[in-house]
Amino acid sequence: MITKKIVIREPNGLHARPAMILAQKCQQFSSKVNFCNGCEKADGCSILELLLLGAGNGAEVEVSVQGADEALAVKEITEFFEQGSGI
Repeated sequence: MITKKIVIREPNGLHARPAMILAQKCQQFSSKVNFCNGCEKADGCSILELLLLGAGNGAEVEVSVQGADEALAVKEITEFFEQGSGI
């Protein structure tokens, strides 16, 4: 399992469109992807759970990935947040 802390850099936080893109990205991996913001936890493949994280701009979210392609998943998810969601 790989865990990494990521800072949300979206001006409006992790809102609907970035959450949708992130969930689609997580669904491409065979690994299980989970996010944690404080006490809130979310399955990376669930748009609704990602929205319920309440991760605003500047929030530090922990991503944990477990599975066969975990290194690739962490790399791509990190790039998604560092480069912006493209919105």
